[in-house]
Amino acid sequence: MPPPPATPGTCLNWTRADAADTHVVDCAQPHLFEQAGSVVLADQTELPDDRRWRQLVGERCSPVVLTYLNEKFDPDGRYRVGALKPSPVKWAEGERELRCGLQSASRSGALYPMTGRVAESDQAAVNEPGTCLGIDGRTIGDPVDCAGPHAVETVGIVDLSEKFPEGFPAVEDQDEFLQPECTRIATEYAGGAEVISEKKLTVYWDNLTDESWNAGTRRVNCNLAALLPDRSGFAPVTGSVRGPVTVGEAPAPPAENTPPPGVPAPATQEPTPAPTPEPAPTDGPPPPSGEPAEPAPGPEAPPLPDPQVPVSGGDT
Repeated sequence: MPPPPATPGTCLNWTRADAADTHVVDCAQPHLFEQAGSVVLADQTELPDDRRWRQLVGERCSPVVLTYLNEKFDPDGRYRVGALKPSPVKWAEGERELRCGLQSASRSGALYPMTGRVAESDQAAVNEPGTCLGIDGRTIGDPVDCAGPHAVETVGIVDLSEKFPEGFPAVEDQDEFLQPECTRIATEYAGGAEVISEKKLTVYWDNLTDESWNAGTRRVNCNLAALLPDRSGFAPVTGSVRGPVTVGEAPAPPAENTPPPGVPAPATQEPTPAPTPEPAPTDGPPPPSGEPAEPAPGPEAPPLPDPQVPVSGGDT
């Protein structure tokens, strides 16, 4: 099939795992990729490996995306810089165009559908209350059923602009507000403060950076989680706080059966591409959450029919 047009502002979608049915759709409809512009890799002679592709996307496409969004891009938000790269066949024929754009990817690399253009969307990487994020070793994985092992249970969303209408609040000021606010939200969600403590869970929250604030992001999540005894990472929690809960003392095994990178995510999952900070210890009142973690490297994506293959930025 012919390649879709490279026009900035056009949106692409596919449903097959091999992305062979990629086509242009109205951006108001669910889609997996929003095109922002193109660059030509004239200085690249050898076909890059996967790591080098991610570096090139980060180096060459990030400026294109920033320009496309008029510098209003949240690097810790829901969306990631991605690209459509030439297939090996087209590369061998001399094709060097890299189409840059935006996508929403899970931690495992599965792509979530987006609706509407990014410039007109809330870029906040928040989950709805009741969402549980799986556990992958000592870290956070993709959304899962709360009845199974997970790292995090989201209990609420807070709009910081309601407390800080004058401008970006320092992290210390965010913490001073979010500690009692998220404790209140978590207590209501769980059915009492004693429920949280008896089940050995901890209230923690996300912080915003000035980069996120300048991009228009205002909302953060309040969450419940538990740390391993040595505080080396998240402990596996089985069950929602609203029911029986078991907190494991050993690290969870690596996540299994994750979708191949670039494959459309299962419809039952919610977008959660942004990383989440580690929870604070359970001793005493809930302390500040600390700075958000750095984003993980962008996911690799599945092959498309000639002439392009999706890829995400990340390693730099």
